[in-house]
Amino acid sequence: MRHEVAPEEIAALVAALGTARDRRHLAEILGEALSTYTLQDLQHLRGIIEHEFRDLPAPYRRKLYPHAIEQVFGAYHDLMLHHRRSRHERWEGPLAPLYADFCRMLQDLTLSDAGNRLRRYDLLYYLLAAFTMFVRELPGHPVGTPFPGGFRVEARNGEYYCPVREKEDDVETSICPFCPAKQAEIPKG
Repeated sequence: MRHEVAPEEIAALVAALGTARDRRHLAEILGEALSTYTLQDLQHLRGIIEHEFRDLPAPYRRKLYPHAIEQVFGAYHDLMLHHRRSRHERWEGPLAPLYADFCRMLQDLTLSDAGNRLRRYDLLYYLLAAFTMFVRELPGHPVGTPFPGGFRVEARNGEYYCPVREKEDDVETSICPFCPAKQAEIPKG
């Protein structure tokens, strides 16, 4: 089990992500990158999620946890299933314009000297997010993911809506600014 990747390996992978020509090509790049992660790596990421959730109120944690696991394991399973069979044809089409900005964010994180360097498990999270948002064209957080206040990510008439889509722009490392979901209308009151 590898816990760290050399910074130059991460930089090379981030640079390779920037060469993706379309959704299918990105799926191929991501499949190659994710095939280097083991079951132990995924279990380690699951442990990180559980650790981060430990301080959440129990009722909210019980509702959120299955969606967080789906976000990681569902995306990983979907990509690896198709990658191992070399079947990326279902993902034809151009990449969303925000993909270039996503790559720039990863590049900035990779080059950061402020202690924010991408680590192996951070990278896994971003690779899975890239697959979900730019290849599958789904929200970064699965439909049904709950947020405080009783709001959830929703699918309506073929479009996705998130209650926090436009609320995370101030978090430099957030995937929200790149998400294909639209901001959900939040009732005032």
